[in-house]
Amino acid sequence: MTRFEFTKGLRQALSGRASHTVVNENVAYYEKYIDTELGKGRTEEEILNELGDPRLIAKTILETAGKEEKDRAGGEERERYASGGRVFRLPMWLALLLVLLICILLLQLAGYIVSLLLPVALPVLALILAVHYFRRR
Repeated sequence: MTRFEFTKGLRQALSGRASHTVVNENVAYYEKYIDTELGKGRTEEEILNELGDPRLIAKTILETAGKEEKDRAGGEERERYASGGRVFRLPMWLALLLVLLICILLLQLAGYIVSLLLPVALPVLALILAVHYFRRR
């Protein structure tokens, strides 16, 4: 196999299954790798034997690209809860809505607590201030 056959085989194995960017980046990477190794004095045959079948390399590239796309696809969804090996995901708008509802509930709870304590706290505070005022005199 020649260098041309290797890159052609890699390009064919990736074409139609990966974006043009992924195809071009990987073909360019292997061409640069081969150039670098040739510069070190190795023969083209040694390098290509080391690299192996371009279809297997393409398979690895596609698997890796697929995992990266899955990771990027989760951009709109956020992991919300994980349990027992299962991951539950919520869309971003729903997660924000839940956070907003929780904030509203916390504010209502704080208001309720203040409304319960205020009738008791105000007379106690007035008593403390009066005692403090009369002790100074």
